[in-house]
Amino acid sequence: MPRVVTVVSRKGCHLCEKVVDALNSLSPRYDLEVRVLDISHDAKLMNKYFLTIPVVQIGGKDLFDGRDMTIDSGYVSKLEQLLRS
Repeated sequence: MPRVVTVVSRKGCHLCEKVVDALNSLSPRYDLEVRVLDISHDAKLMNKYFLTIPVVQIGGKDLFDGRDMTIDSGYVSKLEQLLRS
C-alpha cells in the first residue's frame, strides 16, 4: 500500500510545483501517493500555512516547508531523507 504524502499548496506557487514534481519523481522508488491540498479556498488553512508553503506532510505531521528551500538547499535530498525515515 502506498504511503500518502500531502503537499500543502496554493495555485500559482512555483515552489509548491517543484516539491510536487520532486515527490512524483521519487514516488516509484518509495511507493508514494502524492496528494495536493490547495489552501486557496480555506481561510483557516491559508492563515496557518500561507507563509510557509509548500508544506510536506507525512502521517499528518508537517515535516518540511518552504523555509527548507533556500538557494542551493538540496531540497530534493532533504525530501529523500524524510522518505527514508
